[in-house]
Amino acid sequence: MLVAGMVALAACTLGHHHHTTVVEKSNDHYLKIEYSGEIDFNNAGTAIVGISRNGYVEYENDDKKLEARNDGHGGISYELYEGYDKLPLDNKGKEFIANAVRIMIEKTRHH
Repeated sequence: MLVAGMVALAACTLGHHHHTTVVEKSNDHYLKIEYSGEIDFNNAGTAIVGISRNGYVEYENDDKKLEARNDGHGGISYELYEGYDKLPLDNKGKEFIANAVRIMIEKTRHH
């Protein structure tokens, strides 16, 4: 029997700093999106173009994980994982980010 559920935790506001977590679980799938601060995507919805100071995005989709943070210098630092393997930020890594961003936009647009 497949048990599917979705839990969405409402955004918490700490001053101007927002924190949101979205989790979807079923017997064979796990998705978690957690972010804090203001996150800006490009118009195509395929890349993160800005994260507010002290902001971050953490994305898990089964065994794939993305962490993006404001690097303190106006840029974004990324860590990508597949299982326990750290992935490089090459074309495959950028494709992974694009797919993750599309899912993040779809799952969080109501927040």
